[in-house]
Amino acid sequence: MLEVEPEIGRFLTSEERVAVSRLVSVPVATVLRGEFTLLGEGESFAALVLEGMLFQRLRVADQVALRLLGPGDILAVGGTLRSPLLTQAECRAAARTQLALLGDAVLSAARRWPRLMAGLHARIGEQSERLAIQLVICQIPRVQERLLALLWLLAESWGRVTPLGIVVPVSLTHEALGELIGARRSTVTLALKELSERGAIVRQDGGWVLLGSAPEPIGEMPSIREPRLLENAPSSCARTDTHT
Repeated sequence: MLEVEPEIGRFLTSEERVAVSRLVSVPVATVLRGEFTLLGEGESFAALVLEGMLFQRLRVADQVALRLLGPGDILAVGGTLRSPLLTQAECRAAARTQLALLGDAVLSAARRWPRLMAGLHARIGEQSERLAIQLVICQIPRVQERLLALLWLLAESWGRVTPLGIVVPVSLTHEALGELIGARRSTVTLALKELSERGAIVRQDGGWVLLGSAPEPIGEMPSIREPRLLENAPSSCARTDTHT
């Protein structure tokens, strides 16, 4: 695991890293394109994406959102739909994908080298931050800027630098792009045309080439009244069952 994702062991000492690499191995599962990631049957508690890509589609009411998971991302195994708002959820492989299954071997290693678990937690935190960035992107008013920011976000996971620009080798339909940023397919089509005409992106080999630099903020972050939790305020969802 550390050979493929050395950052998981970022908090280990040099000696601990060598010991973990020698003594701890994890099973690897291969999921072919289009297949469900049915991983809840074994003893694993999570899976680490080693290569390839997974996509999750989540539905709340009539709105569907898309999320992409790539190398280094961690996927919970055997989870169920927890929120009643989430009416549908699916996870499939967008390409041939290899997953490291994290189970008893990792838990045993964490007892001996606790900082290994710190590395996993740090990776989950980075993944959550990227998801939060996608949430912010969905709130950008202009769809053109939403799309451009999203492509730069994808470049952080899959992009590679070339003399022409940053290549993002991810093929996405206009419908999929719409689910990633919260926009209709027809609006995405018009936005992509505008971005191409102004020289911000170039379509190449099914993917994209990003030209120029990533979007930058203008001005300071606007201030808001800080949220606060009301004390001693009973939840309207609290049960009042008096049966014994």
